[in-house]
Amino acid sequence: MSTPEPPSHTDRAPHTDPPASSTADAPIRIVSVSDSESYLKWATQLLSSLPGVEAHVYLIDSPILPTPEQITHAIAGTAWAGRSIPVVTRTDLAQIMTDHHADIVLGAATGPIVAQLFLTAHLLEQRPALVSGLPGMGLPASCKGMNYRRLMDAFITHSFAEVAQYTEVSALTQVPCEIYLARLPMLRSVGIPQRAGIPQPAVTGGAPEPLTQVGVPQTLVFAPQAKVPATLDDREAIVRSLAEFASRHEGSSTIIKMRSRPGEHETHHEQHSYFDILESLRDQGIPGADRIGLGYGPLDEFLVPGAALVTVSSTAALEAFDRGISTLLISDFGFDRHLLNEAFADSGATGTLAEVAAGTIGFPTSAWLAQNYFHSDDGRMHHHLALLAARARAGQLPNRRSAVWRQKRLLIRAELRTIAPAPVIRAYRKLRYSR
Repeated sequence: MSTPEPPSHTDRAPHTDPPASSTADAPIRIVSVSDSESYLKWATQLLSSLPGVEAHVYLIDSPILPTPEQITHAIAGTAWAGRSIPVVTRTDLAQIMTDHHADIVLGAATGPIVAQLFLTAHLLEQRPALVSGLPGMGLPASCKGMNYRRLMDAFITHSFAEVAQYTEVSALTQVPCEIYLARLPMLRSVGIPQRAGIPQPAVTGGAPEPLTQVGVPQTLVFAPQAKVPATLDDREAIVRSLAEFASRHEGSSTIIKMRSRPGEHETHHEQHSYFDILESLRDQGIPGADRIGLGYGPLDEFLVPGAALVTVSSTAALEAFDRGISTLLISDFGFDRHLLNEAFADSGATGTLAEVAAGTIGFPTSAWLAQNYFHSDDGRMHHHLALLAARARAGQLPNRRSAVWRQKRLLIRAELRTIAPAPVIRAYRKLRYSR
């Protein structure tokens, strides 16, 4: 299958960006750079939620550059919907920041790209403030990720647990940055979300029955992830449970909501594709496998009344909670840092693959929701960014010359690892660790 050509765009004219919100004060000028579909989605949703911002969004040309279809899905429902997102190279970054007189640069990208972006910003005569974050659940906090963002002034987190972990990692790695708390921009509920009922079929000649809090979902949606679970056997077990659900509940539909089409790239590489696993089970004649569909497009289109979501640890679970959709976090593989799902362990929304097959899907407790990602949005993020912008304009941001040199060395090592032969890398590591 051929892969669509990536968009090519070098125009940096203002018409590519949504107009700034009206405000009595000068707008906060933000330049955002992303390298993948998930980061682009987060950046455009975050910036669309902020008043008084003049934002310019770019994609950087990289191996994980999203296709035009992925871009369309990522920016759906934001101020950038229907617009062209310029694709630029690393050599364009300094000029872009200068052209837009950026007060803040948002590094909405993977670690190595953010490191290069922030290093470029630090080399400007008067640098902008540097802010980064992750496009979904940020747990567990990573020292490696923090080191790539060493030059930042602030890091955006999305829960009280994330604030605590990233404050600890910031101290451990000696990365002196402020830790901000925001709400994930795709979460739209006011207060603590409540579980919606499942519509019951209409009685012949009468009106539909009222919503109920229990019942087999009309549509069961599985949200996969590239990294977890890692093994083929675990992934196949998930699809087998979906097939069993489809076989046992012929009145319901079953969908694997794919993040990308074959040949498209995501933020993380997927070793065992659910597309291939499903094809294999169909070839084996597994009952129900032929009734599983593959879904593409914005997740919102799948989180509808009567649907239920199943996942291992995807941020899609938070979006489902937000809309009151019954959700199950698969417990068969455990809950730990490697599965990126520790936060869900005591959510009240966990369940087994046997429960997936039965269509017994739960919902988290209100207490868990209040402490995890569904805190009230008090608008403080705009206040934080306004202060950062004011400090940037006044030239009051810290000079991190020593950190700049450390970041350069990190990037040089990273570049060398991509071009040096494996035997050279092994010899270098052996020599280094023997000292």
